[in-house]
Amino acid sequence: MTKDLVSTYEIIKEADTLFPSKSQSIGQCPRCKSQVMENKKGFCCENRDCSFALWKDNKFFTVKKKVLTKAIATDLLKNGKASLADCYSQKTGKTYDAVIILDDTGSQFVNFTMEFPTKKGR
Repeated sequence: MTKDLVSTYEIIKEADTLFPSKSQSIGQCPRCKSQVMENKKGFCCENRDCSFALWKDNKFFTVKKKVLTKAIATDLLKNGKASLADCYSQKTGKTYDAVIILDDTGSQFVNFTMEFPTKKGR
């Protein structure tokens, strides 16, 4: 009976209408071009063979007393960069503004770099 079921199985047309996905794509994976979806712990590529993920508790952001939000992740995926205001400096105890750049080398973890906007009047 199982053989017959498997051999005669047909994909249900319009199944996404019957069983809509609760998660929505926030952008395209820079590695494999699949969709990146939000889940409880972060923003991950829907392609299980791809290891791309932006974790919400990423140390790069937590050290700066920032949270990787859906809006920031969307900007990083769309533009490759996102502006962050009032980032905390552990060294000085002060805050600063920076542009966070997605620096993905394809390794296990996604990296980020920073650029600092030039202040007006300089």
